[in-house]
Amino acid sequence: MPDSLQDMVGFGGMHPARQRLADELHARPTMAVHAPARILHVARHGAVDPSADLGYLIGLCDSLGLQAPRAGARQYRFSLDGATVKWERYTECCAWTVVVPGAGMAPVEQRIRDMIAGAPGSNLAVVDFEVHQGTVAAEAAAMAHFDPGNLVASNLGQGRAEIWSDFRLGMDGEVKLIMGVREDLVPRTIGNVVQRFLDIETYRMLALLALPLAQRVNQRTTVLDRRLAELTGAFTPSKAEGERADDAALLTELGSIAAEVENLVAESAWRFGAARAYYALVEDRIAENRETPIGGFETVGYFMNRRLTPAMRTCESAAARQESLSQRVARSSQILRARVEIALQAQNQELLRSMEKRAGLQLRLQETVEGLSVVVISYYVVGLISYFLKGVEEVVPGLPHATQVVAFALPLVLGAVWMGMRRMKRRLHGEH
Repeated sequence: MPDSLQDMVGFGGMHPARQRLADELHARPTMAVHAPARILHVARHGAVDPSADLGYLIGLCDSLGLQAPRAGARQYRFSLDGATVKWERYTECCAWTVVVPGAGMAPVEQRIRDMIAGAPGSNLAVVDFEVHQGTVAAEAAAMAHFDPGNLVASNLGQGRAEIWSDFRLGMDGEVKLIMGVREDLVPRTIGNVVQRFLDIETYRMLALLALPLAQRVNQRTTVLDRRLAELTGAFTPSKAEGERADDAALLTELGSIAAEVENLVAESAWRFGAARAYYALVEDRIAENRETPIGGFETVGYFMNRRLTPAMRTCESAAARQESLSQRVARSSQILRARVEIALQAQNQELLRSMEKRAGLQLRLQETVEGLSVVVISYYVVGLISYFLKGVEEVVPGLPHATQVVAFALPLVLGAVWMGMRRMKRRLHGEH
């Protein structure tokens, strides 16, 4: 016999995730329900580590002398006091489903209720589900328990079952469901129908977790929207004063709004996305029921569409407003930055013109200084020549007078110095 599934594959290796992906189809098997029966379903929700839920279940199994679930288990079943208990891990919560079979429709014992109450988290969805053999008995129980003015009822699967409820929280905080099933319906089919309605209630509550957040987001978005409108109105110059608002202050305020919007998005994006997914699951479960009306009562699908859909639309609107506001803030920031850049370019051009003007003045000043430099240098050269000639005149008598020579040499010295200065200037400009 092969030691593992890998050994059974004789034509190459198996993908490392294949076993886990194949097991996904069987991760949540339906629990068979024999009518009549009483079912308690509790979805515990809380910001807890999933390992804490599994740890509580393992500790519970140890105290009851039961075999503990394997590591990473997402569903586990055991029997206790004549009831079948199913623990199941969802993405955000853990669900406990207790099925008590029998014609007496006895409620779940307090011992099991206390056991569930000790699990991590808090109750998000609690369903007390009665399953009757035959639709007549279910209708009689529903009329005795519910106010007909609030009753919701549906015929399921072309007469295979009927469901009755008002989807209201009772005094005990539980939602009551009463279902009657046809006598020839097999336990697994009954279990499938029961699970669909348990999923509807659980996913409905999980989807509605986004509603309070959406209401807060809408309120804050309205405030930020008004602030943004005021800022964009300040982009244009005032007609009365002809003055423009301080761009730096506007950019700072826009940055503050953008940061707050992104913070809202970060806080709510996951919750809104989860709400859309849960709402889609509710719609799928309702569609699977293939409902038809009973008398003049609303069907479950109509009731959910009329009550749940507006709440989901509010969440969608809040998410859309956030996205729209974020885009508008980004566009306003781009416009303001472009205006700041244009203003900076104008300032730079003005600065360049000013620098060019100063360079021209410096050039003219430099030319003036150059003219003075020719005079000064010529003065010192002529002076040196004069001293030289006076010295020579004393040594060699009979030479022309020094003053005459200096007067004759003066134009030559001026011309030579001027030509030398020009040549040096050309050489410097040629090097640069």
